Amino acid sequence: MEDTTVVLWDIVDVVSRKPSGVPLPAHKSVVLSIAFSPDGKTLASSTADGTVFLWDVAARKPLGEPLAGHKNGVYSVTFSPDGKTLASGSGDGTVILWDVASRKPLGEPLASHNRQIRSVAFSPDGKTLASGYVDGTLSLWDVAARKPLGELLPGHKREVLSVVFSSDGKTLVTGSADGSVMLWDVALDSWRSYACAIANRNLTCAEWSNHFGEQPYRKVCERLTEPKCK
Repeated sequence: MEDTTVVLWDIVDVVSRKPSGVPLPAHKSVVLSIAFSPDGKTLASSTADGTVFLWDVAARKPLGEPLAGHKNGVYSVTFSPDGKTLASGSGDGTVILWDVASRKPLGEPLASHNRQIRSVAFSPDGKTLASGYVDGTLSLWDVAARKPLGELLPGHKREVLSVVFSSDGKTLVTGSADGSVMLWDVALDSWRSYACAIANRNLTCAEWSNHFGEQPYRKVCERLTEPKCK
């Protein structure tokens, strides 16, 4: 809310529809995003001043000082499926991955092509992160490698305000200020098939070495000829 508070509502009593206690009052700026951890014990809230709060839901108290790392408003926060990592996407064009237990960043921020971020979401297995940008594009990130999975994906005409994966992780849904909702096929097998159809060849030995280092060469496009690498 623009009064800088977070209100928890008791939805068990559908008749009274009353707040569950008083608002959480620690924010000094407009609250832009909120998210529960998978176990429901922790709440994350982010603000227009670039800070992120973690709350003990039962105690209704902040878990220490705010997480400070962004230089602009944090428009989206989301927990990984195991609850150990929090991702925060900001108007400064970065995503920060936070270790929830230590409350510290996990390495350097993910740089997002100098585009303001409006939404972030983890895949169900926690291996992929999606980020939606103010210019209508989106990215998919390999969380472990901390690198984008390919180029930016264009599609919307205005900012991508919401991103969410299907329960099987094979489809990404994006909602935009242009009034449209798009469904994206993000299954690994589909990407491999598309790439093989476009390239009509396997990776060269040099390409494999550049992307996978000293890992033994493995055929990507099963029906196409494999080069002989030393």
